Amino acid sequence: AGCGIDKDDVKSDFKIMVAASATPEHIQTTAEFLDQNIPHVGKEDASRMLVAYEEYLHRYITDNREMSGLEVWRPYMDLETKRVDEGKITDSEVVDFYKHLKAGSILVVYYEDSPKMVVDYSNLLEKYGDYILEPLQRLYELDAEAVEKPMAENATLMISWEALLKRANKAEVILKEYPDNELIREDTMWLYKTYLNAILMGTTNTPIFNYSTNTFSPGAKAAYTAFILENPDSTLSWVLKEYFVYLKSINNNLNFNDSTMSKVFFDTCDWLVSEAEKKVLE
Repeated sequence: AGCGIDKDDVKSDFKIMVAASATPEHIQTTAEFLDQNIPHVGKEDASRMLVAYEEYLHRYITDNREMSGLEVWRPYMDLETKRVDEGKITDSEVVDFYKHLKAGSILVVYYEDSPKMVVDYSNLLEKYGDYILEPLQRLYELDAEAVEKPMAENATLMISWEALLKRANKAEVILKEYPDNELIREDTMWLYKTYLNAILMGTTNTPIFNYSTNTFSPGAKAAYTAFILENPDSTLSWVLKEYFVYLKSINNNLNFNDSTMSKVFFDTCDWLVSEAEKKVLE
């Protein structure tokens, strides 16, 4: 009110904006509205507005995920950085499109052999981090990390077992500190379970059991053992201890071609993830 801004009007106008059909131009307009008004509404309302804006961006990305128009970005991608080379688009057909997306905190990245759009969480934090509640800041830090360095690409693990554990633990700490926060619980839990599944099962091209020798990954075993020693009271350590009990029962060997053994393995992993989901919110 001291700034001449009515908070209720701001929230009402913003709700209408993010409910509208998203276009690149409208995304920039909505982002500019958020830039001007989010400092004046208080951290609780600012957090809710930013989450609504994030959902609005995801809706646009999802609706346009399969559009052939994304291929127009291919000539402008830097395959080393996996980002748009801004020097290449100066006078191109995509320059205005790019400006709208960038202003709205959408990145065009080269991922799994094609251009894709993703939410730029680093930019959201840079622009709005000072105005939002701490749990949302911390979730967006995890999201930014996942965008900057994806966990996996083309079914190959792109980070170390140690880094995977670290990400899962960060998500766990957020969930334990803010178990009743509905703004962040669902997305943080999704990240947590995603990392847990990779920890327990690996990926298709980075299997936790070697396809040739059927032996458990020595790198994973060393990382998991060290984590348990450093974090004995965490839910993730409970998961790993139970996992090691299972591994001992199969002598650390698994042939994925054995359908019975494979079923028990996947059922065990599913049970551990389900139990972790319950325990982390206790």
